[in-house]
Amino acid sequence: MKIGNEASVPRREVKVEGAVGATIQWLIAEPDGAPNFAMRRFVIAPDGHTPYHSHDDEHEVFVLSGKGKAFYEGSSTEISTGSFVFIEGGAMHNFVNDGSEDLVFLCIIPNTKK
Repeated sequence: MKIGNEASVPRREVKVEGAVGATIQWLIAEPDGAPNFAMRRFVIAPDGHTPYHSHDDEHEVFVLSGKGKAFYEGSSTEISTGSFVFIEGGAMHNFVNDGSEDLVFLCIIPNTKK
């Protein structure tokens, strides 16, 4: 078992091309003994965004605070505290903070090093 607090996990800048004002924390991952899924916490500053991208694996997002837009295959939907998003593998997507406060969300992904 792992029990922790997000305040003790380092926040790292998302350094992928196309990311602006985004940080990531790996809260739970394979090194913690989690064989199937990883839980990440993202913080996107006002006017920031993740890159518009796709990847093979699905993932699930839950918005903890803030507001913004989820872009998916060329369209966008407003998201805010309490919103959840499912993104299929291979779908183009990103998240944009168009609010005045940080957009904070959890993102659950499968571990792919099988």
